[in-house]
This record gives sequence, C-alpha cells and structure tokens, in this order.
Amino acid sequence: MAQFKINQSNVSETWRLMSVQARSDILKNAFEPLSALTHDDKAAMQVFNHLLEQGKHLDDSVMLAGATGESNELYIQARGKTLVVGCESAHPMSILAQLLAGLLTGNEVHLHAPTHQDFCQQAVDILHGVGISEDVLTIANDSQTKVLLQMNNLAQVAVAGTLLDVKEVAAQVSQADGVLTQVIALTDLAGLSDVFNPDYLHRFTTERVKTINTTAIGGNASLLEMSVEQTEVEQTKTV
Repeated sequence: MAQFKINQSNVSETWRLMSVQARSDILKNAFEPLSALTHDDKAAMQVFNHLLEQGKHLDDSVMLAGATGESNELYIQARGKTLVVGCESAHPMSILAQLLAGLLTGNEVHLHAPTHQDFCQQAVDILHGVGISEDVLTIANDSQTKVLLQMNNLAQVAVAGTLLDVKEVAAQVSQADGVLTQVIALTDLAGLSDVFNPDYLHRFTTERVKTINTTAIGGNASLLEMSVEQTEVEQTKTV
C-alpha cells in the first residue's frame, strides 16, 4: 500500500512538472471525442481552444531583482489535489471546463458528479485513452461530497453549479479540517463567461518564487565591506 502511494505521488509529480505546452499536446488529442459528448461540438471546441490559448502564458516566468542582487524567479505552479464537483444543475460542458482547467494547470483531479455518471465515465475514459494516468485523473462518484472534502491535502474544489450550489459546497469546505482549500466557482452554466475571464486558469494555480543567491562574493560582500569601512572611519574619529 505504501509503495502504491509512492508511485501515485511520483506520477502526479511528473504531471505537475510538465510544461503547460506538454500537457496541452496530450489534452488536445481528447478534444474531438470530448466535444462530441456535449452535443455542441462547435461551442465545446471554442472553449477548449480558448483554454489552450490562455494556458500558453502560464509557462512564462518573471525575473525580479533582489535587495542584495540575488536572482528571484516568479513562476506559476499547480495548486495540488483538486476535486471537481459537477452539481445536478450543471451542464456537461461546464463540468468539462472545470475538469480540463484543473488538468491543464498540472493538478491531480478527482471528478465528482454523481448525477452525470455516464457522462463522467465517458469523459474520463477518453482522457485516460490519450495518456492521462489514472493516478492523475479519477472518478469519485461513489462517495458523498462531504466525505470527499475530508481527503488529505485537498488544495481546491472546482464547482460547476448554481450560486446556491457553490455556497453549499463552500460551507462544507469551511467545516473541513486540514489545509486551506480554495473554492473555484463556475456558475454561468449556459454562457460559461467564467471560463473567459482572464484569471480563470490562474485560479487553479499558485505563485512560487525561486531564489538563487549569487551574491556571496558580490552584493553581500560589498555590504560587509561598506560596514567594515564605516567602522574604521568611526574608530579613526574616536582616536
């Protein structure tokens, strides 16, 4: 059992560390059969392609200068374990949007939409068929929502449903123990305007900073040198 968990963690970590472009290349192979499931191929492909276009920017990093000259790289990373909840009111396309956004941004996704059981199974089978590992994407329709919200290290819950649905899930999230869990709402179930917000994919990610200290002989040494010189001047004045 312990070895299984290690293997699952390794697969999820590999998915997380891929570039968005690499994940896009895998996911787009599923777009045609997934769009057929929605019975509105044209609208589905528009949403899918929009997600890919927005995802291109997530691979970009920003270099920031440190106070003493060190290198700081600001970049985007997957937030972590994600539960996608498709409520009874949700349209299949809204569930797919949340599911694909979670995967595209590098998260491990658990799909929970018990009133859309057949649709979920078909969608997950398609995604597994193009190379998404079962360790990265699973169906969790056998459990109640409140039980799933107690899973270890749950980073975020992406809800497709009405505003009332989202409030109910958020209330359950607030009662759960463990790490702080983000709630990502998609409530425009027909127009999917939430998906077209510029920050939509960013909601599934977190910012990280990588600092490389190259100043041991540079900036820090200069500061130390200035400090020594100042001390010598003060001692000279005292004498």
